[in-house]
Amino acid sequence: MALAALTLSVAACDIAEFGENGGGSNGTATTNEQTRLADPSAFVAPQLVAIGDIAIDQNNTEETVSFAWESASFGAPVSILYSLILTAGDQSTVAGTTFANSLSLTKADINGILINSLGVKANDLAKVTASVSATVADTDIAPISSNTRDFNVQTFKAKLNALYICGQFENGWDVDHAPEFWETGGGTKIYKVLIDYLAGGTIVPGEDQGFKILTQRAWAGDYWGYSGLKPSWECPENNDENFQFGASAKEIYHLTVDLNAKTISAEGINAISLIGNFAESNWEKDVDFSYDYLKNVWTAGPVTFSGGNGFLIRYNHAWDTKLGTATKASDDVEGGFELEAGGADMNVPGDGTYLMKLYGNRTPFVLVMEKQ
Repeated sequence: MALAALTLSVAACDIAEFGENGGGSNGTATTNEQTRLADPSAFVAPQLVAIGDIAIDQNNTEETVSFAWESASFGAPVSILYSLILTAGDQSTVAGTTFANSLSLTKADINGILINSLGVKANDLAKVTASVSATVADTDIAPISSNTRDFNVQTFKAKLNALYICGQFENGWDVDHAPEFWETGGGTKIYKVLIDYLAGGTIVPGEDQGFKILTQRAWAGDYWGYSGLKPSWECPENNDENFQFGASAKEIYHLTVDLNAKTISAEGINAISLIGNFAESNWEKDVDFSYDYLKNVWTAGPVTFSGGNGFLIRYNHAWDTKLGTATKASDDVEGGFELEAGGADMNVPGDGTYLMKLYGNRTPFVLVMEKQ
């Protein structure tokens, strides 16, 4: 039976079931049982238990931290949904939801939440505030909030995890050299890569231009096609469940894999190029990057600068998407600089001829200006 009515007044209502876990920890209301919610002024908020300080390092990431609270009450045996909210500075996020009176998170998850959602720096000591909100599940009852608890968290720079992409576009499913691409941040479980889907060729309708996402350079590990990761585009079905873009495929794609949501999305790009104050361009002509899957790098040039050294990278030979700035040195690519979307003109160190190497398998992209 469906829930016939639910009011905030003293009027009774017939209910069949308020949720699979029952009214908080008090059991589930049964058919034809007469029940009522209290007046909102009499709702009882959950009470969050004190939380100790948390130290996170590379050796204890799998340890769990439990956040516990006393039950809320709405004056009836309803199913109560709790949300754990973490705050650092002026940023807040929901760390998880549950029907129980506690929620456990791994230290790796807490580290990732603080750094990727709350703007806390890695290897820093941060003051964090926790609270819990409670509401009646599957209703529009306004949530009620618990007390707050402050505690300190010592974060650390988590190692980035990697995935691999293997397909027909890279010389025929060469799994031993499948290009590697990285998380956007430690613990995000979101991965991005710029890939040449056609490898410089022209797609033939009906030809196998499929690919899969792998956890290692081998078919022995986990890997996904369109039944494992839901694509954002209309993927042509095939017996091997490979991701494909079909006959209208673009040359280049910026792919995003979200292992939290089990999705994959794609932004199609016709070209990625260099333009600027160098002899081969003069801010009028683009020099396209080409992709080498064996080295997992995009290259443009060599190009020659003399008497002026400004340049930018852009998509589709247009100014809708540009990459610039490149003043922050990369921690991961020797001699590289991180690129900034919409950033200002970049500069080479001085006059001369340079080969530009773009690493599109990390966030943000990294550019190496290799003097010839």
